[in-house]
Amino acid sequence: MTEITVLTTFHQEGLDVYGQRFLDSFAKNIDKRIKLLVYAETCTPTNPDTNQITVLDAKEVLPKLNAFKDKWGNVPKANGVCPFPEKRPRDHHKKFKWDAVRFANKVYAVFDAVEKLQNNNWVVWMDADTFVHNAITYEQFQDLLPNDKWITYVGRGKGSQTWPECGFYGLNIQNKTCKDFIAEFKRMYDEAENGIFNLIEWHDSFVFGHVLEKFKLKDNNFYDYSANIYNKTAKSGGGGHPLINSILGNYFDHMKGARKNLGKSKRSDLINVSCLLYTSDAADEEDSVDLGGRRII
Repeated sequence: MTEITVLTTFHQEGLDVYGQRFLDSFAKNIDKRIKLLVYAETCTPTNPDTNQITVLDAKEVLPKLNAFKDKWGNVPKANGVCPFPEKRPRDHHKKFKWDAVRFANKVYAVFDAVEKLQNNNWVVWMDADTFVHNAITYEQFQDLLPNDKWITYVGRGKGSQTWPECGFYGLNIQNKTCKDFIAEFKRMYDEAENGIFNLIEWHDSFVFGHVLEKFKLKDNNFYDYSANIYNKTAKSGGGGHPLINSILGNYFDHMKGARKNLGKSKRSDLINVSCLLYTSDAADEEDSVDLGGRRII
């Protein structure tokens, strides 16, 4: 059997707004053979199924993250202050693009999980602001992770010139290309001055995309969930919410950004509204959609 482990992380505010809901929906709807590893950042979630879900204290088990924060925690350029505003006049105020410390929680959890789970076949990152709205069997989850691919990810349309949507990605950690990819991804943070800080942005999705593009040139056996969901290519990627418009939307809603407070994605996020079956509560709303209905493919 293919061993699959999902991982995520969140802090106290995240736990309160979306994290506990994610854990509960994971335990309710995902096959018990799929395990979840949670890196809790100074918070204590309620574990709905201790046989399926393992909760770790991120501060205790991630010493390299602690070292990264100790080194860069008080450095403005690593905490959302654009170091070259004259080169980025249109978006230098968008702090997330240079908030390396904030997003380091996520990547160091991935690096640690890969090391801990060396006997697994797949390690899957899933953002905690996700809601599992439909039951998914082991076989259906495995189909999302083709074993001939070294990585799966959510792009933003074929030919997109922007970063992937890193709310969900799968790492085939027994594959040599994947091992090399992870090593380089990690090096970008461990050697930050000669890594992430050489890029024009250093949030995790940008860094992930930068390393991914290099390795895609070496090995084209990758799976982009978004490849066939856009009718045309755009510099912005053709759309802002590719995850729910891909096959992943059959099972997951990703409440990124302001959607966290809404508790679900917006109707306007959907490229083809007619491809969904709505539940009755969503049918009366103009601005939001409950993805409780299964997508028609």
